[in-house]
Amino acid sequence: MTKWKNEVGPKIDKILMEHVARSEFLKAVRYGDHNVMVRGSNVDVRVNLLRKECTCLEWQMTEIPCPHACAAIKLLHGNIYTYVEECYLKSSQEKIYASSMIPIETHDMPDVNNLTLTDWENNIFLMSPTTTRPPGRPCKKRRESQFQDVHVYKCSRCDQSGHNRSKRRNPNPEKI
Repeated sequence: MTKWKNEVGPKIDKILMEHVARSEFLKAVRYGDHNVMVRGSNVDVRVNLLRKECTCLEWQMTEIPCPHACAAIKLLHGNIYTYVEECYLKSSQEKIYASSMIPIETHDMPDVNNLTLTDWENNIFLMSPTTTRPPGRPCKKRRESQFQDVHVYKCSRCDQSGHNRSKRRNPNPEKI
């Protein structure tokens, strides 16, 4: 977090900058104290900056100002970082991770950058497993388990097992 350039992290800042760039093409008109009507190419959206609400619902779901909210904030000459939810701010992140991140001592682990050829030969390094699929077409029919009950066909005419009504050899058992 010491490398963060703004009040929020780099991922959230990237999302915010994308929203600000998209808000350049929107026209915002103020009505009321904290209410702004934002007009896009084919939609009108209402933004309430006091309640942090937008009718597109993106701001409420992500807690990051949507492009409509960015256009409204720009109209009122506000700071966009004050409208970001508190959990994304640097101060909150520092409080969250202050005591839970304990560094692990690695004095027994070899440094991969400083290994010599003899170190590489003497140590056994685990290789990653092969994750490629074997060649050939996959099986179409499911193989049944040996513990699974096998379905036995029973004829509805003669009540004998091993065949069904359509596969019966003698279609009329009464005429035998």
